[in-house]
Amino acid sequence: MHDIRHERLQTAHLWADLFSKVIGGIALVVAAWWTYTNFTVERTHDPTMEVSVAPSVHPLRDDQMLLNVDVFLQNIGKVAIAPRFPASEGDRDVGLEISIVEIEPLSTGGQAAAASAAGPDPGVPWFDWTAGDGDPKAILVKRNLLASNEDFRCRRYQLNPGVRYREPFACIVERNRLYAIRARFWTEEGSVADLVYIDTFGTHDPP
Repeated sequence: MHDIRHERLQTAHLWADLFSKVIGGIALVVAAWWTYTNFTVERTHDPTMEVSVAPSVHPLRDDQMLLNVDVFLQNIGKVAIAPRFPASEGDRDVGLEISIVEIEPLSTGGQAAAASAAGPDPGVPWFDWTAGDGDPKAILVKRNLLASNEDFRCRRYQLNPGVRYREPFACIVERNRLYAIRARFWTEEGSVADLVYIDTFGTHDPP
């Protein structure tokens, strides 16, 4: 009787050990699948956001125009996103940066001269923010739209998942001009930007 009980006890221990290993293996598989799904497929650990610029112009008196710029920030990821805060007094790559330049449009004669100099298949002139093609004139460069935000100054500003934020800006520009507007949201990993163009040609005088 003692031998039978001892044999049954050993068998129970073997089954318990086997069951424990099976459960442990299943748990590892589930954990691996969850990690792959969230951090590789869905990439929930990566902040993902979109920046878009929506400008509009409104006639004023004489040759002046009011340029309204709405910068929209949308966090389309699953984690909150914090901007890059200043590391020193002269640090300018922070917060939500906006830059506006005026571009001198090419005249017909200038286009013909450029085409003649470039050969039969000239490249189309376009504005390059780094090279400065298009003879830009700086109107506003690297202004931080969050500088006056109390949460930003106290380093509490963040973009929550699924929320669309609007940061407005306005300035006076001239009639019959072409402008390029760039907005960049800086984080510790780099920046997300949008670049748009708007002109003030063909606008009507205010009533």
